[in-house]
Amino acid sequence: MRTFSVSFFIGTLVLWVLPRLPLFDALFWGSVMGGGGLIGAAWHYRRRQTAILLAGVLLGSVYALWVAGGVRADWLPAAWEGEDILLTGTIADVPERRADGSSFLFDSDTATYQGRLRVAWYAEDAPTLQAGERWQLLIRGKRPNGFMNPNGFDYEQWLFSQRIGGSGYVRQSPNNQRLAAAAWWQPNYLRQQLQEKIAAALPNSGMTGLVQGLAIAYTASIPQQQWEVLRQTGTIHLLAISGLHITMVAGLGILPVWGIWRLFPALYLWLPLRVAAGLSGGVLATAYALLAGFNIPTQRTLIMLLVVMAGLVWRRQVPFSITMSIALLLVLLLDPLASLAVGFWLSFLTVALLAFLGMRQRKLGKASVVWMQLVLSLGTLPLAAGFFGMISLSSPIANLLAIPIVTFVVTPLVLLGMVLAGWWETAATWIWTVAATLLEWLMWVLEWLAALPLSSVYVPLIPLPWLVLALVGFMLLWLPRGIPGRWLGGLLMLPLILYQPPKIAPGAFRLSVLDVGQGLASVVQTANHTLVFDTGPKVSDSFDTGELVVLPWLRGQGIRQVDTLIVSHADNDHSGGANALLNALPVTNLLVSSTDILAHHHPNLCAAGHSWQWDGVIFTVLHPAMDFPDTKENNRSCVLKIANAAHSVLLTADIERPAEKWLLKQGTALQAEVLLLPHHGSKTSSSPAFIQAVAPTLGIVTSGYRNRFNHPHPSVTQRYEARDIKLLDTAKTGELRLDFPANPAALHWREWRTAKMHLWHRYLIK
Repeated sequence: MRTFSVSFFIGTLVLWVLPRLPLFDALFWGSVMGGGGLIGAAWHYRRRQTAILLAGVLLGSVYALWVAGGVRADWLPAAWEGEDILLTGTIADVPERRADGSSFLFDSDTATYQGRLRVAWYAEDAPTLQAGERWQLLIRGKRPNGFMNPNGFDYEQWLFSQRIGGSGYVRQSPNNQRLAAAAWWQPNYLRQQLQEKIAAALPNSGMTGLVQGLAIAYTASIPQQQWEVLRQTGTIHLLAISGLHITMVAGLGILPVWGIWRLFPALYLWLPLRVAAGLSGGVLATAYALLAGFNIPTQRTLIMLLVVMAGLVWRRQVPFSITMSIALLLVLLLDPLASLAVGFWLSFLTVALLAFLGMRQRKLGKASVVWMQLVLSLGTLPLAAGFFGMISLSSPIANLLAIPIVTFVVTPLVLLGMVLAGWWETAATWIWTVAATLLEWLMWVLEWLAALPLSSVYVPLIPLPWLVLALVGFMLLWLPRGIPGRWLGGLLMLPLILYQPPKIAPGAFRLSVLDVGQGLASVVQTANHTLVFDTGPKVSDSFDTGELVVLPWLRGQGIRQVDTLIVSHADNDHSGGANALLNALPVTNLLVSSTDILAHHHPNLCAAGHSWQWDGVIFTVLHPAMDFPDTKENNRSCVLKIANAAHSVLLTADIERPAEKWLLKQGTALQAEVLLLPHHGSKTSSSPAFIQAVAPTLGIVTSGYRNRFNHPHPSVTQRYEARDIKLLDTAKTGELRLDFPANPAALHWREWRTAKMHLWHRYLIK
C-alpha cells in the first residue's frame, strides 16, 4: 500500500512537468502499453516492489492526464468568448456579496455547455442569491485567463485546480430568472445559512470573517489586512478546517451513542457500542466536512479519521504510515489535481512532521511544545519560500500563542455556536461574540508581532533544485543522533536565506514589462539600480496590481528598494498600484507628470531634458516639456529613453498623436531599438511619422486579454508590420524580459508564458 500510494502520487506530478496535454493518440497509448509491458516483466521476474512502483507511476500519470483533459474539455468554447449566452444551471457555492453586486460559481447544465463558470453580477439591485438555487442567466464569458509573471499568483492554475472553465458576468435581460429554490439539505445551502447567521450575530465585529472561516471555511469576508497579518506571522494555517475540527465533531456523534448504550444495555445485543459509535461519529464528521467545503486539508483529515475509526470498529490498530498512505491515495483518487494546491503540500507535510515529533516527544519533557513548534516552522520553510516567497521569523512565537487559543478555546466555542444556532440563536450569538472577542485580543498581539522589524523576510524566487536541497537539509538535521553528516542539513538550508538572483553586468540593463492586463507596469534594472516605470491599475482594495503583481515581482528579484519610481500620468491603469509600492518599499526618488499625482508623497516633476546615468546606462526624460500646450492627461505623459553604448529603448506611456507631433517638431532624438507602443497601440497614436522617426526593430504592446478598447488596433499593428517591426503583446507573452548587453551583441528577450508553460495555461495564440 505504501509503495503504491507514493508511486501513484509521483505519477500525478506529471501535471507539473508537461507544457501541454499530450494527444491521446496511438503514440500515447503505445507508450502506456509499453509501460504495462515493463510492469509485467518486473512481476514475472519477481521484482514485485519494482512492478508495484512502476504500476503506481503509470496509473497515476494516466489518471491525472485523463482528468486534466476532461477539465480542459469543459472550458468555455472559444467561439463563445465575448458573446451573450443563455445558460441554465445551479449556484455551486456560497455567493460573495460586494458593494457593486455579487460573485458566485455557476454550474451550467445547458445541453450546449456543461461546465463551471466564475460569474459576477454587477448591479447594486442584483437579487439575493442562495447556494443551490437553479437559475437561467444571460452571461457574457471568456475562457480561463490570468496574469503571467514570475513570483505572481497563477490564477489560471487556480481556476484549473477548481475545475472552473471560464469567467463572465451577467448581462441585464428579462431572461434572467430563478428557476428553482435550493433544497434545504444541500451542504452549500446550509453553509450559507450558517454564514449569514454568523454575520447577523456579529454585525459590527472585525472578526466576523475569521469566525466564518473557522466555522465553515468561508473566508471571503476576511479583510486583506488580516490576511497579511496571518501571512506574516505564519498563522494562516489556523483557518484550515483541521483535524481538531473534524475530531470534535466526530466526538459529538460518539458521546450521545455512548450515553444511550449505557442507558439501554439491551442495545449491545443488537449492535456493539464501538460499531455504533464509529458509524455515528463517522457520519457526523463526513457531514461536517461537506458543510465546510470539503477542501484538501478537510479531505485528508476526514479520510485519516475514518481509517482510524474503521480500525477501532474491527479491533485493528492501523499503523500511521498505512493511514497516511490510504489518505494520500484516496485524496488523489478523489482529485488527482490536488497537488496543484498549496494546501495539499502543507497539509501532508505538517501531519508527517507531527507524527515524527510525536515519536520523540517523551524524550523532551516540558520543552516538547517549544521544540515541536520550532521543528514545524523549520520544516515548512522550503514550502513557504517556494509558494509564498516569504519566511516568517515570528511564526514560532506567534503559533505558540495562537495554536492553543484557537485550537482549545476559540474553535470549540465556534462549533458550539453552530450546534446551538438552529434552535437557540441567542445563546449562539453570545458564544460567537465571546469567540470574536478572543480573536480580537489575539489579532492585536499578532499585529504587534507582524509590525516588528524582521518579523517576516521576503526571499527571492529560489530555483526548484535549491528548494529540494533545503527540504533534504531539514530531514538531515532531524535524523537521530549518531548518524554522520547531520551537520550538512544546516548548510543545505542556507540558500533559503542567502540566495540572490544573478546581477546585471555593468553597462548592460534589463527591461521587464509586467503582465498587468490593460495597463502598464515595467521595471528597468542596471548593475546596482532599479527604476519602476508605472505600476498598473488598482480596481479595488482586493485587486491592486501594485500589491499583487509589482511587489511580488520585485521581491522575487531580491529588490529591497526602488531608486526611482516614475508615474507617467494619473490614469488608473498606470498609477493605481503606486501607493502599494510606496507603502511597502523605500523609494528614493518619485517622478510624476503633474504635481497633483501622489502629492502626499512629495514627488518631483519629470520634465524634458532631465537626464542621469547609472552604471554606464543613460536615462533621459524626453517629455513633457514645460511649454507643451496640450493639457490632455495622456499627452502630458512622461516619456523616457534608456540607452547604453549599443542599445536603446523608448518608453512612451499613453502619449497620442499631438504629443508625437510635438516631439517630432522639437527635433527630439527619438531613434530607439525597442519601442513601448504609445497608448497600448490605440488608433489615436503611433502615427507613421513617429514610427519612422523611432525606427524600432521591436515593438511592445501592453494590453489586456480581450480588452474592451480593442488594443492594439488592427490599423496600428498593420503600420508596424508593414515596416517589418516585430510586435510582442503582454496579453500573449505574459511578463516580457529584455536583456540589453553592454556590447553590440543582439538583445535577448524571454516570454514568461512560453518559458513557464503548463498544461493548465491558456495556449499561445500565434
